Amino acid sequence: MTHRRVEVDGQSYTLDPREVRTSLTDGPPMLWGFQVRVLDSEGRELGVKTCFVGRVSVQFRDKDAPDAPIDVLAPVLHELAFEKIEARLREGETGDEIVFA
Repeated sequence: MTHRRVEVDGQSYTLDPREVRTSLTDGPPMLWGFQVRVLDSEGRELGVKTCFVGRVSVQFRDKDAPDAPIDVLAPVLHELAFEKIEARLREGETGDEIVFA
């Protein structure tokens, strides 16, 4: 899995994504969901961001990713979620919440 270390206002955080889950459908997946743990510099969990990423966002970033194997798809999903989470951290929100990307 892709982890990311971020620095916001002198504070260091690690974003730790969990397993990706796909929407159930007979057609192509339209939505992916997963949790991202927000850890402080000592590895303590500060909050969990439950992330939902839609097919259109993924296609906009990488047109082939929505139908690609998970090793290609997951980094795109994580990057989209990390961008939203970093923005929330800059706003001071480290706690649990739902994030749509």
